[in-house]
Amino acid sequence: MPRLILMFNKQVIREYPFLKDSITVGRAEDNTVVIDNLAVSSYHARIDRAGTDFILTDLQSTNGTFINENRVVTHKLAHGDNVSIGKHILLFVGEKGKAESEESDQKMSLNKTMMLDTAKQRELLAKQKGAAPVQKPIEKIGVISFVDGSGLGDIELNKKLTKIGKSESSEVQLSGLLMGATAATISRRPAGYTITFTGGMTKLKVNGQVVKESIDLKDFDTVEIGAYKFQFYLKDMKRD
Repeated sequence: MPRLILMFNKQVIREYPFLKDSITVGRAEDNTVVIDNLAVSSYHARIDRAGTDFILTDLQSTNGTFINENRVVTHKLAHGDNVSIGKHILLFVGEKGKAESEESDQKMSLNKTMMLDTAKQRELLAKQKGAAPVQKPIEKIGVISFVDGSGLGDIELNKKLTKIGKSESSEVQLSGLLMGATAATISRRPAGYTITFTGGMTKLKVNGQVVKESIDLKDFDTVEIGAYKFQFYLKDMKRD
């Protein structure tokens, strides 16, 4: 079973198996993984199960979330990824065959796990191009408008994470033999929206270019997933 291993100062604190479809990490006591440290935001990050994949999303944290020294907004986790949150490490252990898992676990030396101190974290932040100024929350809502004759119409992206695929748990349900249970996700962030390819045999294309990981969406981008085609645009949020 996939799990997270929480570590501090190279010592294992606790393991968290994925018993639910979503795990939250933060300082607040109602998180799945509670890290009582002032460098950690109350609700710092979330990990969602998307079919056989696990998607990490930073929840607008103050100090950022890093995977293998790179600051991320959203990221598809791979077996052995080190997720750095404050001074703590979350080691992601994916679902593998027994023999493969045992061999891989032997190769992963926990003693070599990178631990962040305050100076190191500042250094990593300085290296990241997107780590500069604090961004103001967006005042527009994203919309995807299907232009393929499927009749799905316009769908507002008002959730922090919108799943797209043939799974019943997907907010945008698409059909097709090769369509993944969750073929893609769209993350809503203060600076805008990001689309991430998460699996399946169907290709994800933005403006005709194949996307294998993540890309920021811009006003009037055209997105294709298999036989489906929609346009992304921003509209003003309704005010009460």
